[in-house]
Amino acid sequence: MTRQGSRQDQPGVSPLIVALVLIALSLALIVVWMALHQRPVAAPVAASETALPDRRLTPGAIDPAVNDDTICAHDWAPGDPPQEGGDLTYSKAARHTSSAVKNDVFDAYHLVNPHDGGRSFEVDHLVPLSLGGRDVEENLWPESRIGDGMNAWAKDRLEYRLYRLVCDPPPGEARLPLAAAQTALRTDWVAAYHAYCPDDSTCPAFGGE
Repeated sequence: MTRQGSRQDQPGVSPLIVALVLIALSLALIVVWMALHQRPVAAPVAASETALPDRRLTPGAIDPAVNDDTICAHDWAPGDPPQEGGDLTYSKAARHTSSAVKNDVFDAYHLVNPHDGGRSFEVDHLVPLSLGGRDVEENLWPESRIGDGMNAWAKDRLEYRLYRLVCDPPPGEARLPLAAAQTALRTDWVAAYHAYCPDDSTCPAFGGE
């Protein structure tokens, strides 16, 4: 008669259980990797925090070579700053804002670039290119597009209104000197909006600078 061992043999671990454990570990590693590598998203910023730029960072920069006679012409060539002798508006000839410059502007304002295609912020020119502003960091800041009231969309309407007054004033309105438009924007564009845009019909929506 065979003598039975004092201990029962331990049952083996099921291959199915091993496979499930490995799958769970793999999924956990994927979740951790995604959390560490996803782009941070900036929290919404109230319009009051971004309506006016920090004057120390964004005093506004203009091209002194541009004047009332030349800003409205379509004879500019691309450059930094643009030069006369081409067939573009000053705005189109001057525009070259790189992604690196935009990131530097966000960093200077201690904001996280949301990388959402401009839905949350517009890296805006304080003095628009259409009015002789320079495409440099001293003339740029992250302006909210999602805040209520004085946001980037409102400033776009003001910019178009001022450009019309400088280059093609509506019937019955006096031509606005370029320097006056630039000063209004550099000083307080919100105050300028209230002065030049008394109602929506005066400053209709416009798609760009």
